[in-house]
Amino acid sequence: MSESVSMDLGQRPELIWVPIDKIAVDHNYQREIKPLRVAQILREFNWAHFQPVMLAEQPDGTFTVFDGQHRVAAARAHPSIVEVPAAVVRVAGTQGEANAFLGVNVNRTAVTTVEKYWAGIEAGNADMIRVRDVLARAGCEVIQAVGVKPSAKKTLAVTAVDRSIRTFGEEATAEACRTLATAWSKDHSALGAIFIQALARLYRNNSKIISRDRMEQKLRSCDRKTLAATAETLRKIGGGDASVNLSKALVESYNKGRQLNHIQIGAK
Repeated sequence: MSESVSMDLGQRPELIWVPIDKIAVDHNYQREIKPLRVAQILREFNWAHFQPVMLAEQPDGTFTVFDGQHRVAAARAHPSIVEVPAAVVRVAGTQGEANAFLGVNVNRTAVTTVEKYWAGIEAGNADMIRVRDVLARAGCEVIQAVGVKPSAKKTLAVTAVDRSIRTFGEEATAEACRTLATAWSKDHSALGAIFIQALARLYRNNSKIISRDRMEQKLRSCDRKTLAATAETLRKIGGGDASVNLSKALVESYNKGRQLNHIQIGAK
């Protein structure tokens, strides 16, 4: 038997027809409903094209969908449909459902990193909890997939935060996010991926001399788009990674007019 084959099959699902009015969606980990996708399913609705949805049975006899919420939404909107085919499993609470969601969707490119993040939080994933806690230390958070207004303190850059923590540490990453959110408090894209990583590099490599107040002042005097353009120019001239070139641009701005305590990019 090949060692690459999982022998942990889990509970065998029960294949049944389930009334639509007994199915709910848990938005703590589920992705946002896309109305256009629901409309497409309705236009082309045919049982031969309808794959069974995957449901978790609840103690009160209702069900939570962890795969197929668009199919459920389309069936709910169809005037002739009152139940759908489903594979029903019994899992332990919301954490178990979130784990099931991740298991079904982790290899699907349609699932965003934000959706995987919130599912990971519900499932108790240590890496995602660390991302949450580091952002919270900076007064920031990952934007909810559903119905949350964007702001400078909310980010989509889950992967960048996770990578920054692994490379530059929790404190440097938190300091970078705090600086960006404060300096560009009216910019909904302040917590961009390359900015978080570029600043975290500088905070980690210059921890004894760098001033957050000065860095915030420099960021306020030069908006995000201008800095990004400067970094892109440096990349075209010398090549290299986008965040490294942004670090160079930030170092140049920070050190300008300063006689002592110059910061450096330092090692990765």
